[in-house]
Amino acid sequence: MKRSILLVLTIVGMMVFVAGCTEDKVVKVVGDVPAVPTGVSSTTGDQQVKVYWRGNNDNGVTEGYGVYRYTNTVDGEDQYELIGTVFASAGVVYDGDDVRWYSYIDDNVTNGVTYYYAVNAYNKWGESELSEIDAMDTPRPRGSVHFDLGSVVTGKLGFKFSIHKIIDSHNGDIFAEFDTSLQQYFIDVSNSSTLLQDFGYIDDISAIGWGDPGGGWSELGWAELLVGHGYLVYTADEHYAAIRINSIDQTNKIIYADWVYQTDTNNPELKRGLVIRPQHDANYGKRKG
Repeated sequence: MKRSILLVLTIVGMMVFVAGCTEDKVVKVVGDVPAVPTGVSSTTGDQQVKVYWRGNNDNGVTEGYGVYRYTNTVDGEDQYELIGTVFASAGVVYDGDDVRWYSYIDDNVTNGVTYYYAVNAYNKWGESELSEIDAMDTPRPRGSVHFDLGSVVTGKLGFKFSIHKIIDSHNGDIFAEFDTSLQQYFIDVSNSSTLLQDFGYIDDISAIGWGDPGGGWSELGWAELLVGHGYLVYTADEHYAAIRINSIDQTNKIIYADWVYQTDTNNPELKRGLVIRPQHDANYGKRKG
């Protein structure tokens, strides 16, 4: 009887040992690869592009994100290069939101050149595919200017966006002037082929994201110059621009303003980035390759 029990215990022990060895060799524990990030977009800067995306709400599966920029197309396949990474812990949670939002600044860019971006997610088990929606952006210059109308007899000064300078000649894209009879300031393009539109009151020049209003350009070629108003401009040499009047020194007749100018011909992007597949855009910024 004792021998029978011993034999049974021996057989059971061997079965447990074999099962344990088999499990070590066959069963492997593998973690989840992160999902593809969504909500990829961008905003335009001066010699920089800021890329944004929505974080994966996956309880810590995602360890970080890779930001990629389009380089060329080979045999019909878009090629992207990794330009930076962002840890998952760097996300920002906004009020009333249950996900983290991320951003990356690409300052290795040239004004007037269009760039395309995509984002993926990674952890120690692997990485996701690139985001299916690319962010497209064309950085452009931005600056400030003041029109010292009190220093000129005519009470009128021009501004040339392409050279970022005040000019006292007919070659300006826009003109600021003070009408002594009306005691009023005006912005004027009536003596050139430049188009003008009063955009209305805005808090900052960045509020004007798009230069093409789809119509509504001033038929008169001038508008009353008002503090806080932004003005859209389409220059005679086919560039979009905008200017915002920040303040006016009434005593000395000096107008202080901010401006933006897109150096890429016929590209209306001044601030807001597009969320668009590059191959779907047939109008401007078409990729080379």
